[in-house]
Amino acid sequence: MAINGTIKVTRQNTSTNWHVLTSEVSGYIKTNFRDNNKRDISSDVTSADGLVRTITYTFVNQAAKNEWVEDTTVQSMLNARDTYNVANNIDLERTETES
Repeated sequence: MAINGTIKVTRQNTSTNWHVLTSEVSGYIKTNFRDNNKRDISSDVTSADGLVRTITYTFVNQAAKNEWVEDTTVQSMLNARDTYNVANNIDLERTETES
């Protein structure tokens, strides 16, 4: 079964930047997860007021999600994202369902 997820991040004002992946991490994720269809981003939308960003994604199956969770490069990126968000008062809400 596929794992469908949504990440909703909310910032207090538009002068606070969203967390941005380094080009190295972005390339790593593309090569190891997107190019082989393990994980795909289906949308990345920012609200009209610029305060809420909603990202939807899909893991092809539980094995692909497990690989994501166990990947040290991915975990390092997620830790950096979470640290940045906390330091900048950005709230993150994540939900997942199976289909």
